[in-house]
Amino acid sequence: MDPIWVSTQLFWTFLVVLFRIGGLMVTAPVFGSPSVPVPVKLGFSTAFALALTPAALGKVGTPPEDWLLLVGILLGETLVGMLIGYLVSLFFSAVQMAGAFLDMQVGYGIYQLMNPFAPAPASLLAQLHTLLLMVVYLQVNAHHWLLAALAESFRAVPVGGVALDAARLQPVLSDVIAQIFLLALRIAAPATAVLIVVDAALAIVSRAVPQMPVFFVGAPAKIAMGLITLAIVMPLVVNVFVNTLPIAAQDVLNLFGAIAK
Repeated sequence: MDPIWVSTQLFWTFLVVLFRIGGLMVTAPVFGSPSVPVPVKLGFSTAFALALTPAALGKVGTPPEDWLLLVGILLGETLVGMLIGYLVSLFFSAVQMAGAFLDMQVGYGIYQLMNPFAPAPASLLAQLHTLLLMVVYLQVNAHHWLLAALAESFRAVPVGGVALDAARLQPVLSDVIAQIFLLALRIAAPATAVLIVVDAALAIVSRAVPQMPVFFVGAPAKIAMGLITLAIVMPLVVNVFVNTLPIAAQDVLNLFGAIAK
């Protein structure tokens, strides 16, 4: 076997893997955080590409001779990585959605904090839920699964075999959006139910004792009851997070089937 061909094939495989991982690093949870410096992302991408190149060597094919085709393939690989990372990051959006809704119910909606995992600021409880999900995500080694899914993508979605068909993508994205809203509802439901009862109780007190400043009494009461409920149901919320990760894994596999030719 010609050693020049081997070196060229190895470099082409490494380049393809690097671009797909680079796309993942832009949108994936933890890795795609704006607080992670660009040199660190480049270092992780290079290290992961070196590790995955031997596994993807027989699945990439020979490099094209046309430069336009070569650039198109690399751009397509970047898009595949970005789609994988973005699909997983959507589940973090569900957590932020639930936290933002609870902030409005409790009274923390006016507080906005810098979100280290997104370019936009987040409210207090949305930040808390995001950080909690990030800890669970790392504790159960879901980031390892994400890298394993990336390695599997070279078998499911061959190089140059990307087909962005709206008719095939629409069922996958619709299912993901439905799961996101359901996840947000499951996270916010317990505290929301308690706060509705608190609001009803304050309304009854306001009717019974009109002289009482319900606004000044009710705001601390809602905050206290909301935080107490969150502390009680926090183990259940963590369990919801853990049970959601296999669903995200299945969605990534469905995405592979939707974008492969």
